[in-house]
Amino acid sequence: MVNVYREAANVVVQNRHVVVGATAVLVNPLGFKFVKGFLLRTPGVGDPTPNTAPIWLGNANVTADSAVETGGFPLIPGASIYIPSEFADGLYAISTAASQDLVWLGV
Repeated sequence: MVNVYREAANVVVQNRHVVVGATAVLVNPLGFKFVKGFLLRTPGVGDPTPNTAPIWLGNANVTADSAVETGGFPLIPGASIYIPSEFADGLYAISTAASQDLVWLGV
């Protein structure tokens, strides 16, 4: 037996830019809920305004380093990651430099 599922046709796409600096900020402060997940990207060398430092992802206690308990998941400038989750309520971002850009697109 083969199960065939139809993709949702009326999905609202959400996108935002988040300014990240030395203090952890919520990635999805408006609490958007996703059906398929969301893509995070940091502008790199080929972008009009590239980031100059990595952005680190984690929980509310995330730090911009590789500390065992709090160190985040690093996204270097130009990198991206897809997270197949419908919630991003507890995802935070931090950097070692001010005014870094983190853009996300969720479906």
